[in-house]
Order: sequence, then C-alpha cells, then structure tokens
Amino acid sequence: MRKNDRQTISRRRFLKQAGVAAVAFLPVGDRLALAGFTSAETENPPGVIKNKAPLAQNAFYMLSLGDVRPSGWLKKQLQIQANGLSGHLDETWADVGSNSGWLGGTGESWERGPYFLDGLVPLAYLLDDDRLKAKAQKFVEWTLTHQASNGMIGPSSNNDWWPRMVMLKALAQYQEATGDPRVIPVLSRYFACQLAALPERPLRDWGKFRSQDNALVAIWLYNRTGDPKLLELVRLLRAQGHDWQAQFSDFKFTQPVTREMIKLNEGQGLADLALSTHGVNNGQALKAAPRVVRALQQRGGSCRFPANACSFGYISWFTEWHVLLR
Repeated sequence: MRKNDRQTISRRRFLKQAGVAAVAFLPVGDRLALAGFTSAETENPPGVIKNKAPLAQNAFYMLSLGDVRPSGWLKKQLQIQANGLSGHLDETWADVGSNSGWLGGTGESWERGPYFLDGLVPLAYLLDDDRLKAKAQKFVEWTLTHQASNGMIGPSSNNDWWPRMVMLKALAQYQEATGDPRVIPVLSRYFACQLAALPERPLRDWGKFRSQDNALVAIWLYNRTGDPKLLELVRLLRAQGHDWQAQFSDFKFTQPVTREMIKLNEGQGLADLALSTHGVNNGQALKAAPRVVRALQQRGGSCRFPANACSFGYISWFTEWHVLLR
C-alpha cells in the first residue's frame, strides 16, 4: 500500500473493519447476531436463547460458541495460535502447567489458569482440535468436581472474587460448546454462595472494576434457569462495582496518563484511581452500560444514560484518548 493510501484510512474505518474481522472469535458475552430476525419464519430461530422477563427484550440474539465457524484467513490465524504459544503455553509456563492451583496443585492459584482457559476453550472448539480440548478439559474437570460444600469454586488458597469471574466466562463457553449438564448446577450453586457472601465480603480492587464480567454470566445463567435470585445478584454486583457511567459522564483523562498522575505506587497499584485508568478494565467497561444496564432496564423503566448512547460515548472517548487506539 502506498504511503498516501495509508493516510486516507481513518481510525473509524480501521476500527469498523477490525471489529467485523473479530466477530467469529468474540467471548461469550459479546457474540451477537449482526442482523435481527424480521420474517415470520425467523422470529424464533431454533437454539436462540432470549432474555427472560423482566429483562429488556433483545435487540440482537446471542449466539453460542460454535454457531459461527471460522474459515479462510480467520481459521488460519486461529491455527497459528494453536500451533504457537496459545496451544502450548502450559508446556512452557509453570503458572498454567500441571502444578496450577486450578488443577489441584500448589502453584499459581489466582487469575492465570482461568485466563488461559478463557482463551483455550473457544480456540479448541472453534478449531475442533482434540489436543486443545484435552488441555482445556483438565481445568474444567477439576473446577467442576472440586466445588466446595458452600458453592465456592476454585483453589481454597484464596477467596478472591476476581479470578473466579474469569473462570465463569470459560465455563459458560464450555457449556455452550459441549452441553455438559454439570455446568449450570455448578454455576447456580456458586452464584447462590456469592449472593450470600457479598454483603459481608464485598467486591474489591480487580473484582470491583470488572463486576460487569461477573454480571454477564449471571444474566447468561438467568436466561437458562429463570432463577430470580440471579437478578438480585446482578443488582448487587452493579451496586458494589465501579460506576463506569459516572466516570465517562465526567471524563477527566483527556491527556496522557502518567504513573504519578494515577499514583500507581500507592496500595501496590490497586487504588481506585489506578484501576479506573487500567486499559483492560476500560475496555471491559464498554460492556457495562450497553449490556448490564440495558438488561436490567425493565419495560417502561428508565436508565440514566440510554445503553446505545453510553456505548457510543465510550467509543468516542476511547478513540480520542486511549493510547492503544491513537
């Protein structure tokens, strides 16, 4: 491509094209059909799970893992991942290897096992790769078969809500891909445990700023079980989580952010100011208003910001001020 041609491609056009290319590999909370079903024959397509009342009606339908299959260039990129570090990380990095706390070992027991699984599950099942499925199954199997009597999941060496939020996403994707009947009961018991425990042990640091990740899976489960306690949990998560809508309604970070500005050296980097400017936290916050707020907006209710206005506002600010998009 000539230099002049490169200069004519706007950031907006680049982001639009990049978003289209990524659709087939989005995580569980984001895989939406890109067109609504309008004809009489397709108003209730088989296999589609809609929002249950009193959640707001769907504008788009969520697709399960595997409903969109990669081909061509995209499939080739996934195969490169499978043949590279993504498909061999457990063989080269002890933190997700055989001694992982998420496999019952004494090794790393926080977020790294769940993060590995959250990417490994869709990679394995989109490629229908038996080798990768076997790797993922080890983590899934240990988690499903070692739930505590109170419903807690994960290594007993910590009770941090945050790494379990990542594992919830991985388990939901695994259930969609396999239909394993054990997943929904395990998630139901875990969310009951969380609802009972949060008043005395509220969200903190990473969990506080990623509460929407937790809420997305609770909504996913509600649409399959109809348990009203799950909506109570989502409201509690929203109340305890960081108010991203308030942050973006008065967006203060309109200049390059420095370590000193956000006081990164205070509280081991876990102070609210530092976490509210963290790049991944902000990226995940894009879902907070259009998904969680919209889902909880009952028919005839009101929302401080319309869901679509929130998402467009976030994107506008990100493209202007987020260094990764500049």
